[in-house]
Parts: sequence; C-alpha cells; structure tokens
Amino acid sequence: MDEETLNQVVEEPASQEWPETAPAPLWEGFLRNLRSAVRLALFRRTGADRFAALPRDVVLLALADPALNLLFSWLLSGRDGAFAASSFASFFLHIPLFLLCGLVAARLLADPGLVTAVPAAFLALSLLLESLHGALEGAELLRWLTLPDWLAYAPHYYRFFLWWAGASALFLARLGPATVRRRIASLAVFLAVVIAPLWLFPRGDFWTAQPGEGKAMHLTEEVLDAQPRLMQEALDRLLPGRKTGTHLYFVGFAGDGGQGVFMRELLSVERLFAERFGASGRSVAMVNNPATPLNRPFATASNLKRTLLHVGKVMNRDEDVLFLYLTSHGSSDGELAVENGALELEQITPEELREMLAEAGIRWRVIAVSACFSGTFVDPLKDDHTLIVTASDATHESFGCQNGADFTWFGKAYFDEALRATRSFTGAFRMAQEKIRAREQEEGETPSNPQMFVGKAMERKLAELEGRLAAAGATQR
Repeated sequence: MDEETLNQVVEEPASQEWPETAPAPLWEGFLRNLRSAVRLALFRRTGADRFAALPRDVVLLALADPALNLLFSWLLSGRDGAFAASSFASFFLHIPLFLLCGLVAARLLADPGLVTAVPAAFLALSLLLESLHGALEGAELLRWLTLPDWLAYAPHYYRFFLWWAGASALFLARLGPATVRRRIASLAVFLAVVIAPLWLFPRGDFWTAQPGEGKAMHLTEEVLDAQPRLMQEALDRLLPGRKTGTHLYFVGFAGDGGQGVFMRELLSVERLFAERFGASGRSVAMVNNPATPLNRPFATASNLKRTLLHVGKVMNRDEDVLFLYLTSHGSSDGELAVENGALELEQITPEELREMLAEAGIRWRVIAVSACFSGTFVDPLKDDHTLIVTASDATHESFGCQNGADFTWFGKAYFDEALRATRSFTGAFRMAQEKIRAREQEEGETPSNPQMFVGKAMERKLAELEGRLAAAGATQR
C-alpha cells in the first residue's frame, strides 16, 4: 500500500460525519442532577460532567426551586398563611449570582462548560437540602422527632445554609486541572459573589408561616375603634363570684407581639382552664399579635391593671382564686417585655404587678410567669396567700421562644403536659421541673432553674380547690 492510500485510510474516520445524538429526556437530566447533588451533599468528589447542564436543565432547576419552596412552606404553615409576593425579589436573587459565578469559574479554570454546570450544581444541591429541611420541619411538627436547639432555634433560611455553602465551595475547589492560584481565585469569587449577598439578603418563603410570625401590626382606624370595646366586652362577660365555694378566675397576658408562640400558648392555656379548671365565663386573655387586634384586647399594662381591678370587684375575694399567667420575653433587670408593633408600651416589672394586685384587693392568687429571668418576680410578689411559678430563676434564660412553636418549653411541660395529668398546681410544677431539666440536659442547654414559692395559707387553699376540681371532673365523667 503506497503512502497516499495509507493516509486516506488513516484520515477516513476523522472526516466521517456522525449523526447528532438527541438529548436525553428532560426528566432524566433532572434526576441525574439530583443524584449528583446527593454526592455533593456528602462532600464526595463530583465532577462538572456529572450534571446535566444544558440551558433547559438549568431553567428546570431554577423553576423547581421556588415551586418546592412554595409546596413545603404551604404544607408546614397551613391555609391560615398567605402567599408572599414580596419574596420574589429575594428568592430569585441567587439565579444571576450563580450564573455570574459559573461564568467567572469558566474563565479562571478554562472550561466553558462550567458556565451552566456550576449553576446546575448549586441549584440541584439547593433543591436537595430544601427537601431535607422541609422533611425535618414536618417531622418535628408531627412530633415524630425533636430537633436540637442549634437547629430548631436558627432562622429557617440559615439552618442548612452553611452545609450548602461548604459543599458548593468544595465542588468548586475540586474542578479541573487548574493551578492552586486559580482555584483560590474561583473560591474568592464564590464567597464575594454568592455567599456574601445570600447571607446578607436571605430569601423568604413564598407562603408565610403562622399568622403573626414576623408580621407588623397595623394600627388602622378599625383596630383603634375595636380595642376599647373588646376590653369592655371581655370584662362584662366575667361571671360574678358566689357566696359559697371556691372558683378559679383566669387572666392571661401574651406580651410580645413579635412571635406567635406567646399568642398560641396563651390561647391554648385559656382553653385548658375553661375545660379542666372550671374557668369558663371567668377568663380574660389579653394578646399582642397581628392576628388578633380585632378579636382580643391588647396586652398592655393599663389593660392588665383594669382587668385585675375588675376581677377584684366581681370575684368573692374571701374564697375565689386568681390564676394570672404572663408569657413573653424577659430581661435580666426584671422587666417583662410588652411589645406590639409601633406602639410604645410600658414594660411590666414585679413591683408594678405587686401594686396592681394590691390595689385590686385580690387575696388568693397563683402567678405563673414564662419568660427569661422570670425568677425576678418571686421575691417582690411572694406572701402567705400566693403561689408563684416561673420558667427560670433570676439569672438564667428559659427556652422555646421560636417561630412556629405552639409552646415554650415551660408552657409545654407545665400546662400542656403536667396540668393535663393533675389538677395540683404545685404537683404539676414538680413534674414540669423534671421534664425541663431532662430536656435541657439532652439539648446541652444551661439549666433555666424554674422556681416555685407557695405560701402556707395558699398551700391549704389549693388543696381545697384541687379537691373541688377533682370532684367536679369525676362528676362530668
């Protein structure tokens, strides 16, 4: 074979035209990206070629991300939530940032395919971690598990952000046969172009969570007109005390309107006292929350004073018992937080509460305070006719003031668990104390040291009340 013929044979395959291969179905590329995202989440080496990175694949991931967020936020928040159109801007901020990072990485690492492969990897990993996040929240909501505090109390957006950022950074650092200098440069761009903006401007959920969670309370004319009427109607509904027998009056105060947990806890406790402690018709609940300004009187110092004065007038002071429940944030200087949007409200101190009760002439009183540092209320309020229980001592925080929760830790242990098992306020405290201590040990928290003081006369009075309530409960069964 001469040289010319040999060259033709050798060159023949190179010049042959092969038919173009049709791209795989879109769903196959989507599943391929999710499988590769699992490798990223486990910090395994994952090349860019493992991702389906045609423009259509990136577009599908970019649309699936908000759709998944909407689905999970709706399932977790329920129909009482609302669609948050304002989340569009913050949610889609990451798309151009991912594309810009891919473009810069393609230039630095001399790989044009990274222009779309990098955004595909980032979006697929985001989808995977968003799914895991939603599944964990759902499991906690259904009480299948209890999340540790570092995860449960973190703002929702940041719970998995560091995981996503670390896995994405490692993916970039392992790409291509580039020099160390170029890899460092690509990581620096990632931190500046992607991580910093997303940390400073977190994306919001498309379906907002529990009513009153993070929303502002609007002082409309309707609200201002309704409030005096709501307070008066609540007081007018109170049944008068009787000349014989001991009855329980319940006054509840949810002071901080910035988190819905205080409202939800108080309303649940109010129902508990109506059903189990005979307080139906003898109950007033004051609430600061954007969800309740048209159906509940505000929790303010003046409304609390007015309520206590009225209870002192209608109850049988010699026989009846007041159960006063205050739930809010607390400070180390002994103030109970009273916050409601733009309103400038007076905070409540133990000394002011003592004066209110004295002026109302209420003799028998049970006072429960669920707040950080709530032990500051014990000494100023204790006397022979008083039982005081607090969520913490005077120098420690209590726990559970998280968005989406139905109870604080103290509220859950004392009211939702212990007082459903016993009608003894002191016995319930001891049960709750053990539950809280065990939970704090399990979660690695500094002990809150819940406090209790019971006066001698009040101890005898509560035994009498407990017996009457137990007899009434047996009759109802």
